[in-house]
Amino acid sequence: PETNPIEIAWASEGVNAWLNQLAGRAQSNVERIRAEPRLLVEAFMDALPQTLFVLLPVFALLLKIFYLFKKRLYMEHLIVALHSHAFLCLAILCLVGLGALRDATEGVAVVHAALGWVELVPARWMPLYLLVMHRRVCRQNWFMSRLKYCVLGTCYLVLLSVGAAFNLALSVVAM
Repeated sequence: PETNPIEIAWASEGVNAWLNQLAGRAQSNVERIRAEPRLLVEAFMDALPQTLFVLLPVFALLLKIFYLFKKRLYMEHLIVALHSHAFLCLAILCLVGLGALRDATEGVAVVHAALGWVELVPARWMPLYLLVMHRRVCRQNWFMSRLKYCVLGTCYLVLLSVGAAFNLALSVVAM
C-alpha cells in the first residue's frame, strides 16, 4: 500500500484508503500463509459453507432454466437445491470425519488402509445419489437425465469454483 497504492480515480479518498488497508492486510496474511500453509486450507474450509449458501438460489435458478417447460415453481427447484446441498454437506462431513479417523490411526496399517477404502463409499455415492435423485425428481429418461445432470454439474462446478475463489480471497484479507 505504501510503495504501490491503489488509486481509483472515481472513488473517494476514504474508499481508496480502505482498499489500500485491505491490500496491506492481504499482503501480511499471504506472508503468514507462506510460513504456515495450513492457514490457507482452514480459510478455504471456512469459506465453503458461505459459498454454498449464497449459491443455493443460483443453483435453483439454473434448475428452473433447465426445466423451464416443466411448469414447476421456482420454490420447488429451491427445495431440490436445498436437498442436494444438505446431502453434499452430510457426505462431506462423513469424508472429513473418516479422514480424521484415518489420520488418527496412521500407526495401525490395517485400520488405516481399511479406512481409506471406506472413504471411497461416500466419495462414490455423492455423484451417484445426485444423479438418481435428479432423475426421480425430474421424471425424465436416463439419457436426458444424464445429459442435464452433466451440464448442470459442470455449470455449478464453475460457479462454485468462482464463488469459492472469491470467498477465499475475502477470507485471506479477513484473517
